[in-house]
Amino acid sequence: MTGKVLKMNETRGLMTSSDRSAVLEAQRAAQQQSVGYRAVLRLPAGTDAVQLAEQEVRAWLLTKTRPRRSATLDTAGWEGSGDFVLGPQAVLSVTDRSDERGQVRRQLIRLVERNNGSWIVSVYALTSGTGRSSTSALVIETGRVSEKAEDSVLTVAPPRIVGQILDRVEVRDGSARLTNTPQVVLQDEVGDLIDVLTDEARSTSVIVASSLGADTDSAWAKTVESLTQYSVGVASVYVMTHDAVAEFNSLMPASHAVQPGRIRTFAPSVDLEAAFDSVRHRVLGPSTFARAIRRGRADVALRATHASGIRRRLLELELPKDVRRTMRLLLEEEARRARGTLIDEVVSEELGALGVVPTAAEVRRSDARDDSDGEHGEAAPALSEPVPARTGALRIPMDWAPDERPAVSSTLLRRAGAFVLRWLKVTDPREEHFDELDKLIGAAALEKDTYERLFAEAGDRESDLSDRIKDLNSRIADLEVEAAIEADEARKAARERDWLRRSLDADQRARFARVGDESLWEAPVDVRELVARLTAGTDAHPARDRVVFTGDEDIAAEIDDRDGTGRYAAALWSYVRVLYDYVDAKKNGYAGNVHMYLNDDAQAGTKCSPDRHAATESTTVINNKKMHTERVRPVPLSVDASGAVPMLAHFKPTHRDRFAPRMHYFDDSDHSGMIYIGYIGRHLTTPNAH
Repeated sequence: MTGKVLKMNETRGLMTSSDRSAVLEAQRAAQQQSVGYRAVLRLPAGTDAVQLAEQEVRAWLLTKTRPRRSATLDTAGWEGSGDFVLGPQAVLSVTDRSDERGQVRRQLIRLVERNNGSWIVSVYALTSGTGRSSTSALVIETGRVSEKAEDSVLTVAPPRIVGQILDRVEVRDGSARLTNTPQVVLQDEVGDLIDVLTDEARSTSVIVASSLGADTDSAWAKTVESLTQYSVGVASVYVMTHDAVAEFNSLMPASHAVQPGRIRTFAPSVDLEAAFDSVRHRVLGPSTFARAIRRGRADVALRATHASGIRRRLLELELPKDVRRTMRLLLEEEARRARGTLIDEVVSEELGALGVVPTAAEVRRSDARDDSDGEHGEAAPALSEPVPARTGALRIPMDWAPDERPAVSSTLLRRAGAFVLRWLKVTDPREEHFDELDKLIGAAALEKDTYERLFAEAGDRESDLSDRIKDLNSRIADLEVEAAIEADEARKAARERDWLRRSLDADQRARFARVGDESLWEAPVDVRELVARLTAGTDAHPARDRVVFTGDEDIAAEIDDRDGTGRYAAALWSYVRVLYDYVDAKKNGYAGNVHMYLNDDAQAGTKCSPDRHAATESTTVINNKKMHTERVRPVPLSVDASGAVPMLAHFKPTHRDRFAPRMHYFDDSDHSGMIYIGYIGRHLTTPNAH
């Protein structure tokens, strides 16, 4: 059974009221969507992308049809281009923009489903050339209509059609192969994996997972598969067996190694000779991973978070020229059809709702009543009265009696004939042609009104895009300020280092050259791990003897969704060490507060720039009930009987964007000898945020 095709030039005959509403709503959703996933799949030479897309979409839609319990579609079929209602909550649109010679075939298949919101899956297909020499690509996007654009990256999963295609054909990005499930790397295959990592032609990420031990290889591969489900199509996933891990790390520099039990995401353009390059390739530690495992599977929140950085990078990456052109042409064609559907809908409804001038048949019926008046002895309605019509009908006032109709001049007849010829291409005008002209003029007027509305909507979208550009420019300005602050800090640190080198004599240099073991204070890979270190449990860090986290772990974890490199986690951890050393100084007699400690050059201990710390909030924030309440955070009952205290002092690792993470704390070092961190998360409300 095929869906109901609703082509633009057939809508009046085929579209029901509910069908029209479904199609128009689907078109609006497609325009308003926020794309959260995009996979660009280069297919093997000779593969017909359009044919493959149609086959796989049909197979995918069949899995969504009734009588399955979770089914959302009544039917999965369609023929040709157009809009197809597949169910009460689903519309499929098919758009073709192939060239006339058939050398380049382009097609867009888009499914819009409403299920607790609008969800959109789009498949763009491109095949250029013919036979074995052809080149083909598929672009698969998933989006949703959401108030916050960034939410889509975390909430949409790759559609199952991506896995179907990867299982059916071999898709490569440079030397990396994109697969539906992780690829197992044995010891003798480690060299090939390193070649994949260092391949300059690669544009997608590579996820490498190191096994914990030989007895866990199989279970580990299944767990990694669950973690990387949100990365299917946008990253190559490799799971190294226990034997391969040692071989891999022996061939890689320490900065780029993947220790047992860890999962590392390698971005493109890996530089093994530059240690600083390692910061680009994030590591998921075993402690963070273990907390998110339920019955051998990673929870959905960690899957989404782990994939978010990979997805954002690809969404921001410039698409290849041929893909950009294909998407642009198909979107233009789809928009043209959508405009036609909307205009035809408006014209159909409005012409049906408005009355029109009497038709030729109505006039003839009226004439007949006039002529039969004397015969039947009944009074016929005077033509000076308006012909009955629906509300809003156009009326032709006639101020002559039926038996006093004036003659029509030959000039008027010629002009009427020319009018009909010009617009209807008819050489022998008849009365019914004027009915057609009336409808034609009415339709044209409605089309004009509809286009004006479309232009107004386009203006609104342009205004929204302008606001987004302004916001991006503002973020760029914030980043420039941030870079200036960090550059200034780096210059100060360099001057201090050079001064110390010049000031120390040989014996002192030798003494200070023996640097203590700093591995204990190695930065966590993400904020989740930082929180685990400062809360009770097996992952607790010695720092917890002086610094404890009492806040909401889920709010803190939102930072990981925004931070693709672990930079915020490292900065926040450095502030934890500042607080730790500050408490140590207090125990040794220091009498100042944290801000004084940061500005006291004579006091030993780990410090950060005072610009990164605020001892309190502004008077406006303190006096505003809502803003002040946001900063009241939990502490043990032994500290305050209410279980919460105002935490106005805070560290600020960045000034960039509206998210700008903050770490609020309460200094209880004078009583319990502890610091309580009650909040790690996005910047709390301030007057400037209103």
